[in-house]
Amino acid sequence: MNKKLKAQVIAEPDRTQAFRGIGILLLSGLGFTISMLIASMAFKDGVDLNTSNVMRHCVATVILIIYQKARSRKIGLLPRERYISFALGISVFMMGVGYLGATQYIPISLAVLIFYTCPFFVAIISKFTENEPITPMRLTAIILAFIGLSLALKVQTTGGLQIIGILYAMVAAIGFTSFVIVSSLMLKKADRQAVLLHSMATGTLLFVLFFVLTNGVEIIGTRAGWLKVSGSGIVVAFAYIAFFAGMKIIGPVKATMILNIEPVLTICLAAILLGERLSNIQISGAALVIGGIILITYTPKTR
Repeated sequence: MNKKLKAQVIAEPDRTQAFRGIGILLLSGLGFTISMLIASMAFKDGVDLNTSNVMRHCVATVILIIYQKARSRKIGLLPRERYISFALGISVFMMGVGYLGATQYIPISLAVLIFYTCPFFVAIISKFTENEPITPMRLTAIILAFIGLSLALKVQTTGGLQIIGILYAMVAAIGFTSFVIVSSLMLKKADRQAVLLHSMATGTLLFVLFFVLTNGVEIIGTRAGWLKVSGSGIVVAFAYIAFFAGMKIIGPVKATMILNIEPVLTICLAAILLGERLSNIQISGAALVIGGIILITYTPKTR
């Protein structure tokens, strides 16, 4: 095999390993879904949205510290890895603040749809950072899933949409894209849980500073509110752990695409738990999302 051919070959996990990565990422998506549902239940109990977001990330950071200590692994990183992980905390902050800001100005369904434009960005950037090709099959899968999400979420763009809400949602999408791209490169050498811990801790600190200096953070006054917010934080911590583990196996493009399952799971679980009825359009959209995920997971990195 000559050098040129070697340069074109990209490491591809074997089938068993790939299925393991897909399963872990599906669990991650389920974790993010459950975390959001618990957080929404706390919101209905009167817990302020900003307070919930800050406390969820604080709890998640504590859980990550406990998890790392339980694994008898070092929390510290080399100086360069530590500074990059701190920078990743800005991405975490962008995701949270961008998404929360968007929902105050535009419908939640539209904010979620804009957020999930990130697979497009990840695919484009990964072509240069991970040498992952943008094949017609992959592009078709991403577009298919995006159309499916718009149907499943019943996105409505009628009426006066405020541009600031769209910009907030784009900030969240860019934050997630940068988080995925940079962390994927970091995981090649650094301990993934230590990277996650540093980035989550930095993001949490930025959350606290931002909300205290702007709107302030309210005290959670009920035991049920504390339990729900804490539970949401615990689940989101393990969802992030699973996401890093799965992404390390199958790469950032497929990992980001598989997370498209999260809003679909949210809709389905809401229908089951809250008795909401799904329309035929929503069911068709969910099927398209699942079809797009299946299509991209069966597409190899090289042809």
